[in-house]
Amino acid sequence: MKESNVVRKLLITTVVTVLAIPAIASATPHFNDRERGAVKVSYADLDLSSNAGLQILYSRLKTASQSVCGTHSLIEAGSLEQVIENKRCYSKALSKAVAKIDNEKLNEIHAG
Repeated sequence: MKESNVVRKLLITTVVTVLAIPAIASATPHFNDRERGAVKVSYADLDLSSNAGLQILYSRLKTASQSVCGTHSLIEAGSLEQVIENKRCYSKALSKAVAKIDNEKLNEIHAG
């Protein structure tokens, strides 16, 4: 009889946990592009005619895009949908920033 109670409690705990997962995931804030902020990236201190300067600028742009768009970590984002949205935002933000600077070598770095 004691084993039956243990199994029953375990089953109830499992069901409650499974039912709570969507509620926990939906509590994660969701941002769309209009709600996201912008980050100003300074590069006046860099020599954009050098590869080193361009690499530093590209690193700054990636960091800024990440800070605007959110984490790529499933644990931190709270849902796979949010991770996908954050990655889409990151890619779009980084591409827009590179295009705005309009530097051929920076475009090449971005293209891989």
